[in-house]
Amino acid sequence: MGGHRGEADESAGVEEAAVTVGVVACLATLAVMSAPYVLISEPGTGLPIYYGAGPLGAGAVAFLAVIQPIVLLSGTRGRTDPQTVAGMAVVVGLAMLGIAAWWALAVPPELVLSFPAAWMGWHRWAVVAATAVVAAASAVYARAALR
Repeated sequence: MGGHRGEADESAGVEEAAVTVGVVACLATLAVMSAPYVLISEPGTGLPIYYGAGPLGAGAVAFLAVIQPIVLLSGTRGRTDPQTVAGMAVVVGLAMLGIAAWWALAVPPELVLSFPAAWMGWHRWAVVAATAVVAAASAVYARAALR
């Protein structure tokens, strides 16, 4: 029985760490997504077209990045069944990643090249990378919660 308690303590530690990483990655996603609005001050840069590319646009990613910390934290605060939260977290994390990748691939390359900042060439891929961390943290949380 003593070994079972050690596994439970270890699983709880993994859950907490995964939630922390997931929440921080959501905040990073929002920060990265807002960078062009903060750092490119020239009018007429095409940012609305950039963020609106694809069938859902980047706004859907931002929306899910606001929702996902609530989902993750609800499982660790005892307000919702951890197994239910685990499933929700994986679905939302994968949706974030999928929508971000879809958006990044839909952005016209000529639009990216028209921006005055060279870093805009990799900006959308940084968003995808941040959402990949959210998805991975959600999967780790789910695995620990379902043990």
